[in-house]
Amino acid sequence: MKKKVNYKYLNVLLLLGIIYLLFLMKGVWLGAASKIISIILPFVIAFAISYVLYPFLKYLINKKIPKILGVLIIFAVILLAIGLIIYYVIPLFFNQLINLLSNLEKVSTDIATKFDVNTDAINDAISSFSDELIKQIGNFITNGSFVGLLNKSVNIVSNVVIGFIASIYFLIDMPKIRSKIKKYLLKTNRKKYNLVLNIDHEITSYLKGLGIIMIIQFFEYTFLFYIIGHPNFLLIGVLASITTIIPYFGGFITNVFALVIASVISSKLFMLTLIITLVFPNVDGYLISPKVYDKTNQLPPLLTIFVVFAGGVLFGFLGIVVAVPVTIIIVSIIKSYKGEIFGKIKRVKDKI
Repeated sequence: MKKKVNYKYLNVLLLLGIIYLLFLMKGVWLGAASKIISIILPFVIAFAISYVLYPFLKYLINKKIPKILGVLIIFAVILLAIGLIIYYVIPLFFNQLINLLSNLEKVSTDIATKFDVNTDAINDAISSFSDELIKQIGNFITNGSFVGLLNKSVNIVSNVVIGFIASIYFLIDMPKIRSKIKKYLLKTNRKKYNLVLNIDHEITSYLKGLGIIMIIQFFEYTFLFYIIGHPNFLLIGVLASITTIIPYFGGFITNVFALVIASVISSKLFMLTLIITLVFPNVDGYLISPKVYDKTNQLPPLLTIFVVFAGGVLFGFLGIVVAVPVTIIIVSIIKSYKGEIFGKIKRVKDKI
């Protein structure tokens, strides 16, 4: 009597064999994957930019402005904003940053004097860091790495140009792309269409709200710290804007930075800075943010803190940036399929 072939075990063995071969050839396929990612990344970023800008284009189209003209207006505004930032903001920002770095030892010494703590280790670390930085710059220029930097700079500029041009074309075609996706989903599965529609609404609301909050925070904190005479007002404004992408923790980092610098300048500046750091985060959290985000993206605070922390541990800064939008997508999927998920769980429990 012939034994039947157990195809289940055969498939498992084949799968294990494929995994083992992939492991042996990881140098080949990882290199190929890296090349493929480097090729498509500018286009992925360009699509993401056009996706974020689409609500503004839709607004202009609703105002009877032709689509092509609307795209040109949007990118003209972006280029103008970038030009103004490069011309006015960046030089002042770097001046404040260089002054801060050059006075780090003085700041450390002042803290030691005012608060009666030993900061010799910090001063030694700052000196060692400065010496090592100068040494590395010298080695960098003399050992030929400078040429590598130029090549990387050319690649970065090329990717930026390609991404910028691609984002224009993506934005022009975005209504058509969205229409085709809508038709496909309506033909295949109405529930999937509703899910994608909900995710699109939630992510668009989050990104639009985040952009508005970042702009508000930049002007708000730059103006406030300029008024009270803080020497690093622009640095704090930029820091407040950037750290907005890190819920809860970002504002704390900015406030601590502002308070530490103010504490070594004068008691008056420290008190004024303390008032700002106590009052305006609450204004932002309880008045401005709810108005901007409205009723969307209401993630529980504990969940938000957890996913930001987990994203940072697993994937570094990029994980922190994408933690909240990825969580919004996952929560939307769970809400959409909640009935089916709990139904399957119940069936499994009944079987057990």
